Amino acid sequence: IGSGNRVGINAMMNDYQKNISLDYRDPYWNLDGVSLGGKVFYNEFEAKEANIVDYTNESYGASLTWGFPFDELNRFEFGVGYTHNKIGNLSPYLQVEQFLRAQADNIDSSGALNTNDFDFNISWTRNNLNRGYFPTAGNHQRAFYKMTVPGSDVQYFKMQYDVRQYVPLTKKHEFTLLFRGRLGYGNGYGQTDGNDNLFPFYENYYAGGFTSLRGFGSNSVGPKAVYRDTSGSNNGADTATDDSVGGNAVALASVELIVPTPFASEEVQNQIRTSIFFDMASVWDTEFDYRDSGAEYGDRYYYDYSDPTNYRSSYGAALQWMSPMGPLVFSLAKPIKKFDGDDEEFFTFTIGRTF
Repeated sequence: IGSGNRVGINAMMNDYQKNISLDYRDPYWNLDGVSLGGKVFYNEFEAKEANIVDYTNESYGASLTWGFPFDELNRFEFGVGYTHNKIGNLSPYLQVEQFLRAQADNIDSSGALNTNDFDFNISWTRNNLNRGYFPTAGNHQRAFYKMTVPGSDVQYFKMQYDVRQYVPLTKKHEFTLLFRGRLGYGNGYGQTDGNDNLFPFYENYYAGGFTSLRGFGSNSVGPKAVYRDTSGSNNGADTATDDSVGGNAVALASVELIVPTPFASEEVQNQIRTSIFFDMASVWDTEFDYRDSGAEYGDRYYYDYSDPTNYRSSYGAALQWMSPMGPLVFSLAKPIKKFDGDDEEFFTFTIGRTF
């Protein structure tokens, strides 16, 4: 109605997730350009269908966000939020059992974990890209920090930095290099009943898929679940599986050469983007100590999950089309370095998002 305010109703359903949310944003909350936004959401998540070790999470919550423009390029945002999680069907693998030691009071009679968490977050964004979509010069950076307040059922923090840098190689920007990177880390803080609070497994980082590591199945890259069998001995025997559990740290890097699209006319060159790329990713768990596990080092699926040098890489080509129904992305990719348990995905097709 001309006010500039935004109201959004979003609903999504796929094999592993059902989500509905309502958000509101007033970009001119006061005369100094401070914005105010709010969101309420409800989400159901089935991890097994997302190539992750099995668990379910029924969550809902609300948040408020204030935005503060610093100048034409830089913007800061501050937010507070509340989230309730009800997590069931937990698999008894070693990594989750370490986390649950401090959560005994939050597990109900059915074995489900119920948590109520209050958090605050702050972010910084710098954007000097030359275009809103299909940029060819400039960079975009974002840093984010989130922390649950003391007294929340799960006490942890999480931070992440993302960067994209476009370097034109010709005057008309027909050829452009794109460098992308991500660093993320999270962990628990404090103790509960004498047990260290660890990073919640449902907040873990993953890699694999078109947004992080093309050529690999979604979420399939990184540490695997280790199970302990005590039926044969008092100490038990540990076995690693191909079930992905993610980690509390991630590093992603990508180099992409954007080239003119073959056989495309000048009229559609600005709507289509073709590129060849090299992706690299590492996901690890800083709290995992393979020396404390009974699994034999070097067995299939098992390696030092705390070592960030256990990276994966791939190469390929991609085509992006800004169609009338939204962005369409096609990519062909082949792994260069992989580990047992990683899923390969040669072809991907995505609608609604670009790189």
